[in-house]
Amino acid sequence: MCEVAGCRPAILFMEQIRLPHELAILADIVPAMVWVSDAKGLCTYFNQSWLEFTGRSLAQELGDSWIDGIHPDDRQRCLDTIHSSLEARQPFKLDYRLRRADGHYRWVVSHGVPRFSDDGQLEGYVGSCLDISEQKVADEVSSRLAAIVHSSDDAIVAKDLNGVITNWNDSAERIFGYTEQEVLGKPITLIIPPELQAEETEILRRLRAGERIEHFETVRVTKAGRKVLVSLTISPVKDSSGRIIGASKIARDVTRIRQVEQALRESEQRMRFCLEAANIGTWDWEINSGKLHWSENMERIHGQSPGSFAGNVDAFLESIGNEDRQRVKQAVQQALESKDGKYHAEYRQAKEDGTVAWMEANGQVLYDSSNRPTKMMGVCRDISERKWAEQALQEAREQLDARVKSRTAELDQAQERLRQLSARLLQMQDNERRRIARELHDTAGQILVALNLNLTPVEDELRNINPGLAKPVTESLHLIEELSRDLRTMSHLLHPPLLDEAGLLSAVRWYVEGFAERSKIQVDLHLDPSVGRLPAELETAIFRVVQECLTNIHRHSGSDWASIAIIPQPGNVRVEICDRGKGMPKPVRPGIGIQGMRERVRQLGGELEIESGAEGTRIAAIVPVDTNSVELSAKVVDVAS
Repeated sequence: MCEVAGCRPAILFMEQIRLPHELAILADIVPAMVWVSDAKGLCTYFNQSWLEFTGRSLAQELGDSWIDGIHPDDRQRCLDTIHSSLEARQPFKLDYRLRRADGHYRWVVSHGVPRFSDDGQLEGYVGSCLDISEQKVADEVSSRLAAIVHSSDDAIVAKDLNGVITNWNDSAERIFGYTEQEVLGKPITLIIPPELQAEETEILRRLRAGERIEHFETVRVTKAGRKVLVSLTISPVKDSSGRIIGASKIARDVTRIRQVEQALRESEQRMRFCLEAANIGTWDWEINSGKLHWSENMERIHGQSPGSFAGNVDAFLESIGNEDRQRVKQAVQQALESKDGKYHAEYRQAKEDGTVAWMEANGQVLYDSSNRPTKMMGVCRDISERKWAEQALQEAREQLDARVKSRTAELDQAQERLRQLSARLLQMQDNERRRIARELHDTAGQILVALNLNLTPVEDELRNINPGLAKPVTESLHLIEELSRDLRTMSHLLHPPLLDEAGLLSAVRWYVEGFAERSKIQVDLHLDPSVGRLPAELETAIFRVVQECLTNIHRHSGSDWASIAIIPQPGNVRVEICDRGKGMPKPVRPGIGIQGMRERVRQLGGELEIESGAEGTRIAAIVPVDTNSVELSAKVVDVAS
């Protein structure tokens, strides 16, 4: 009976370990995979379950050929374990993946124990293998679930139907303050406030009825006595037969969330109050759908009855005045196309009562993850009062501008009259100087000449008769000569005859020579001959500027040097007077002399420049010259000469 092919492995097994024939047959029919090896670790037997699992024959598996069926990643580890056990003659246990007949690898657990002869010699090992793939999967799932439980931010607690805690994760310890050792085997009422103990009774009743409790908010107490607001989700736990044996509770600490929500509600209320108080409304436009959401006060702000707004962009644009509608559309389009997405528009809105109000809208475009505009939201307010005030202010400003222009024109006219008066006064001053100079020269000078002629014979006669009496007469004649010189100098200073006879350059040269002799101040004179003759009023003005500047240098500057330059320029004559004195005090407050010079130059359409500092003072007068006037003046001089 045992010669049939199916019994051959059993016969080998019986021969290998010398067991009764019945036990050998039993090895082939057990579900476990049985194997036998010799003292070198080479397999000499595999039972029928092994051969069916691998799909190979006994001859293919004997020796170390069975190792080919081990997964490559596990092969070396298995060999190392087997060899170390052989050397130590110790049992071993190892998990590895073994290729099944269909080509798939399955996880197996192999146990091996040594076999010894009667005299204690190692004869080999006998062992078994079991397919544990499903158990491996279950263990992995269990490990993942355990990792999820322990890594969860929520407290996860298990309890039995008596409310006794059987499991307590790390977040439960963090939230409630108790360690796992402190709570295992304790009632869940440990973390329930006394006033809420009845909750647990009701929860257990519902769990026994198979109910699931979701998002139940209540209060629990920590080890430190602090109350925590939690959201509970409680599920019944069943065994393999479907019998409820306990509960799994997930507790989420929502204290901070509720505080934030409360703060957000209060913030929204404050914002709503502020918007209402400021008469500002909010809006939200869904670009793709065209829906436009208004806050509750927007219809009131726009002067519309409650519920009358259609809730879309077209209805909003229709309510805008015709003169502003296109501009608002352009502002919207510009916001959608711009990089910052900013929107601003001011427009007129017709109210239901027939009045027109000014509105101001500010908004911001919102974008999706692809940077496409999806929404625009913003605020709107009634700015009618501001607009009316701006209009009134503009009208007042225009009226003020008109009055200022009118007053300015009056002042310009008055200033022009003053300038004309000043010009006349300067002209009268020059004329008066000329008249006085002529009177001194013609009248007083002639009288002194006559007096000199009368006293000269008397002096000669008295020298012959009484020399003592002739001395006073001689002294009188000397005084007459000195007075004649002073009168002549005074006459020339008031109005030098050379100015009319020889022109500006000769008069300046004569005046500078006399000034240098009288003041002992060195004066460098630079007169360009190409200046020629100028109009009489221009020559007089330049001469008076030079005269005033030199007088001020002598009186105030303390300088022992001065320079004068009269240089022609295209269309102008430039007169520049410099010194090395102490300069003018800061700030410069022009006296009568400087004001007179400035007015003379201004009357001729020129400019007066003054620069003064610690190194001295420079005054420059730039006066325009009309070429035709110069030529005419030269012809007049030629005729006169």
